[in-house]
Amino acid sequence: MTTSQTDRVAAARLAWAALKLTRAGRHPVGVDRLAGTVGVTPAEARRLVELIGFTLHRDLVSTGPTPRGAHHRLEPAEGTLGAGPDGSVDMFLLALATNEPVHAVATCPVTGTRIRIELTSRGIVQADPPSAVVAAIDLGFGLDHVEAVACAGQPFFASASAAANWLVAHPGGRIYQVAAYLAQAHRLVAALEARPKFVL
Repeated sequence: MTTSQTDRVAAARLAWAALKLTRAGRHPVGVDRLAGTVGVTPAEARRLVELIGFTLHRDLVSTGPTPRGAHHRLEPAEGTLGAGPDGSVDMFLLALATNEPVHAVATCPVTGTRIRIELTSRGIVQADPPSAVVAAIDLGFGLDHVEAVACAGQPFFASASAAANWLVAHPGGRIYQVAAYLAQAHRLVAALEARPKFVL
C-alpha cells in the first residue's frame, strides 16, 4: 500500500469515526477522542482532518451540516449530509452511524421513477418500488480503495434492467437489491472500525 493509499484509508477511517461520534454533524468531537477511536496520535488526527476538509476549531472537529429532527429526511438534490450526489450509499452509512431511521427520495436516472427508501441500521422498512436497486463499484473490503465507497454516493435505479447501461459504463460495478446493499454497508463499517495492522 502506497503512502497516498495509506492516507486515504486512514482518512476514511477517521471520517467514519467522526460521522459516528458527532452523530452525523449534530455536535463537534474532540480531537483527542477522535484520535483515540481511530488509533492515531492527536497530531495525525489533525492532519487527517485537514486532508478530509472537516472543520477544526481549537480542539473540536465538526463534520458539516447538522441534520434536523430525530428522523433524517434526505433529498439528494438538496445536498443534505448523507445524500450523495446520486443518492444512496451515504444514506446507508448515515443510518449505521446514528442508529436512527433514514428516509430518502431519489429519481431513477433512466426511467424517471420516484424511488423512496426507508431504512434503519437493522433493516429496510420500505423500498418503493420493491424492484429498486443500488448501483455500486465493487471494490471489495480490503480498504485499498475505501474512500470511493465511503465518500461517493451511488445511484438508485428503479430496477436491475434500468441499471444495465450503468453496468456497461462502469466495469467492476455491481447491482444490489436495497437490503443486500445494507449488508454491504455493514461490512464496510466493520472494515472501517477494525484496527489497522500497520502503523499510520
